Amino acid sequence: MNDEVNVWLEQVFVFLSKELSLLENELKKRLLSFTENRIDLHNIFTYFFEIRGKRLRPILVLLSAGLVREMTATSDRTATEASDTEIQLAAVVELIHNSSLIHDDIVDESSHRRGQKTMNHKFNNRIAVLAGDLLFSHGFLIMNKLEQPKISAIFTKTVETMCQSEINEIISPFTNFEQYIAHLNAKTASLMSACCKSGAILAGADEKSISLLGEFGTNIGIAYQLMDDYLDDEQPKNFDINILLQTKIYCEKAKKNLENFKDCEYKKHLLNLVRYVIIKSELKQEKTQDQIV
Repeated sequence: MNDEVNVWLEQVFVFLSKELSLLENELKKRLLSFTENRIDLHNIFTYFFEIRGKRLRPILVLLSAGLVREMTATSDRTATEASDTEIQLAAVVELIHNSSLIHDDIVDESSHRRGQKTMNHKFNNRIAVLAGDLLFSHGFLIMNKLEQPKISAIFTKTVETMCQSEINEIISPFTNFEQYIAHLNAKTASLMSACCKSGAILAGADEKSISLLGEFGTNIGIAYQLMDDYLDDEQPKNFDINILLQTKIYCEKAKKNLENFKDCEYKKHLLNLVRYVIIKSELKQEKTQDQIV
C-alpha cells in the first residue's frame, strides 16, 4: 500500500494499539474455543486468519464508543477506556465480517484473497461453507452472552440485509446507479453502520448520537465500497457514472455526520478513515492519468 494512503490508517492503528491488541487476543481465544483442540479444524481457521485484514469494522466500534465516552466526560469525570464488552463486540463484528468474506469467495468462485488462496480453493467448498457458518454462529453466541438485545437485533437484521442483497445481485443485475448504491448499502455499509451504532449504544449514547454515528457508518461504508470497486474496476459497466466523484460525495456526507460531535482524538481518527478512502481512490486516478500522458 502506498505510504501516502497508509499513513492515515497507521495513525488509527497506533491510537487504538492497546484495544487492537486486546482484540487479537480475544480472537485467538475464540479460535481455540470453537475448534475444541482439534488440530485439523484449528489449522483450517489459522490458515484463513494468518493474513489479517484492516480490522476496519472493529475499529468503527471502538472509535464510535470512544467518541461517545468523550462527549459525556466532564472535568469531574474523565472518559474511561474501552470496556471488555466493547472488545468482545469488536470480535463479534470481525467474525461476522470474515464469515461473509468466506461465503463471498465461494459464491464468486474466487481463488485468492489477501495474497493467499481462498479457503474454498485451499480446502473445498463444503469445508468453506461450514467454516463460514461456524464463524457466524460463534459471533452471535458471543453477542447473546453480552445481553444487549438492541444490539443483537441490529446485527440480526444487518446479516439478513447482507444476504438478501447478495441473492438479489445474482438474480437481477443493476440497471441504474440507485440500485447499485442500494446494493452497496446493504452489502457493505449496513454492517459498518451497525458497528458505529452498536459502539455508541454500549457507551450510553442518546438516540440522536446513535443515529448520526449510524449515518456516518452508512456513508463511509458506501464510499469505501465505491472506492474498492473503483480500484478493482468492478463497478457496473451498463451505466455511466463518475465513481471517484461519488466516492468524494459520500465522504463529505460522512464528515457532516460528525460535525456536531466535539473535537477529540476519537473524532480525529474517524475523520482519518474518511481521508484514507478519499486519498486511496485519488491515487488510482493519478496513476491512470500518468499512464495516459
